[in-house]
Amino acid sequence: MPQYPDLQLYIGGAWRKAAPGQPVLNPADESVIGSVPVASRADLDDALAAAAEGLKVWSRTSPARRAEVIRKAAALMRERIEEIAFAITLEHGKPIAQARLEVIRGCEFLEWDAGEGQRTYGHVIPSEPGIKYIVVHRPIGVVAAFSPWNFPMSQPARKVGGGTRRRLLDHPEGRGGDAGRRVAHRASLS
Repeated sequence: MPQYPDLQLYIGGAWRKAAPGQPVLNPADESVIGSVPVASRADLDDALAAAAEGLKVWSRTSPARRAEVIRKAAALMRERIEEIAFAITLEHGKPIAQARLEVIRGCEFLEWDAGEGQRTYGHVIPSEPGIKYIVVHRPIGVVAAFSPWNFPMSQPARKVGGGTRRRLLDHPEGRGGDAGRRVAHRASLS
C-alpha cells in the first residue's frame, strides 16, 4: 500500500521544504498521516517572482505547445490514478471509487482546456465607418487560484486547465493538498 506523500512547496521549478504546518488527518480514525507545509512570506515572495518569470516563458509559448504541456499533465495524472486516488481517500475520506472518478474528471478538464487553449482566436468588432476594434487573447498576468478542500483534484484541474493562457499559483483551502502538485512539476515547460 502506498504511503501518504511528503508534502513540499514547488517554487521556481524546485521542491522546497517548509515549516511543518497543519496536520493532515485521516478522517476515518483521526490519525495524523502527514503535514501541510506552511509557506513563509519569503516563500510567497519567491513564488510570485517565479510565477512572473514563468509568465514571460508562457507568454512566448505557442498555443500548440501550451496544449501539449496540459495534455502531458493529464496523461501523467491518468498514469497515477491509483496513487492520487489513494491520497484523496486518506486525506478526505472519499471512497476509493469516487476518488478515482475525481482524478478522471480532473483529467477531462485538463484535456478539454488543452484543446480550447489552441483556439485563441481574436475578434474584429466593427464600429463606426473606417474603425474596427481588434480583440487579441494573450496571457496578461499572474493569478492566485483557490480551490475547495473537498474536491482536491477536479477543482484545481479546472482552474489550472483554464490557465492554458495564464500562469497560476494554486493553494487549497486548508486540508490535504498533494493531488496535483507533482503532476504540475513533471508536465512543466522546464
